[in-house]
Amino acid sequence: MKILRPVIGLVLMLAMSGSPGCKKEEPQQMPPAPIVTGKSTTADVPVYRNYPAKTQSERTMPINARVEGILERKVYEQGSLVVPGQILYVIQPEPFKAERDAAQAELASAIADFNYSKSQVDRNSSLVEQGAISKEYYDELKAKLVAAEARIDSAKASLVQAELNLSYCSVAVPDVDPAYVYRIGDTYFDEGTLVGPAGNSELATVVQISPIRTVFDPAGSEWPEYLSQIKAGQTPLSVEVTIPSDKSFTRTGNINFIDNMVDPNTSTVEMWARIDNDDFALMPGQYVSVRVLLRTLKDAVVIPSKAVQSKAGEKFIWTLEDGKTPVQVNIELGPSHGEQVVVTRGLKPGVNMIVEGGARVRPGVELLVVSAKEFEDLNKKNTGQPTAKPSEGS
Repeated sequence: MKILRPVIGLVLMLAMSGSPGCKKEEPQQMPPAPIVTGKSTTADVPVYRNYPAKTQSERTMPINARVEGILERKVYEQGSLVVPGQILYVIQPEPFKAERDAAQAELASAIADFNYSKSQVDRNSSLVEQGAISKEYYDELKAKLVAAEARIDSAKASLVQAELNLSYCSVAVPDVDPAYVYRIGDTYFDEGTLVGPAGNSELATVVQISPIRTVFDPAGSEWPEYLSQIKAGQTPLSVEVTIPSDKSFTRTGNINFIDNMVDPNTSTVEMWARIDNDDFALMPGQYVSVRVLLRTLKDAVVIPSKAVQSKAGEKFIWTLEDGKTPVQVNIELGPSHGEQVVVTRGLKPGVNMIVEGGARVRPGVELLVVSAKEFEDLNKKNTGQPTAKPSEGS
């Protein structure tokens, strides 16, 4: 133990010589928490419902060969715009011209027979009265006249059918509304193919591309919202169509069809909206998104969405009624409106609040009001991101 004492004393002396002074350090003060402030305002806020949708053509018209024959010519550009009545195909007409000529000859023969039979009846009418010929013979003449007249009717019908078949050799776009825009697709058969009713009758398809239809299916539980707008005379209900892959694309239109029942399998109601498509930006069968304007909230209280804080499932904001002390105010939210959100309960317009930086509010923490630009720069600095450089000459 005697050997250890000098060593222990030396250690104690060294420890005391290396120790700091007796003064206690002051606790480090927390820096002010930067915040951006703003006020609640009012706005007319549209209330929308959003749905996935699919485009359809309002008219899909198969182009059919109505007579059997050799496809002689295709007289359109595949994929081009077409108009009602435009000739698309020509089926070899010669066989049908021959049928028409035969029908015309048959009609001429029937007319000649009728004229002869009529002259026979007229010539013998006085003779039967005089008893020069028998009544039975005269009845035979009248029967031949009736048969000749019926033959004329039959020949006329055959001629009409022959002319109709000949006209079918020119295959055209159906005679639909010329105010709309139509496009034809690929041809199904080339020249020289035997086409017609026995097979190969559908030659191509024409679709209406403007206006175009969007089909969507609101839930049956949403029907009362639609019905209230219809009863209020807010018809037609307007829609906005967007493409998920192109946020800049927007088209507007109106609902023009609501189904008469809820689908029992899906609990949805099918609706259609008509969309102008004169620039052909939409094609039938395309997936799009539909937003329906159901109503507008007049003078609704709105605040920036970033001002809203959450705690234990409750939504709240920090107000600054005296300009300094934050006060937690619970609120209830409605629909979003761009970067703002509607407050349905708990707030009046014109209330000063913390818009950004509310998550840093703590008891005893001093607040520092800064601009939105300064707040952004401080955040970038704290996260190690480069701040925006001032422009030259500033």
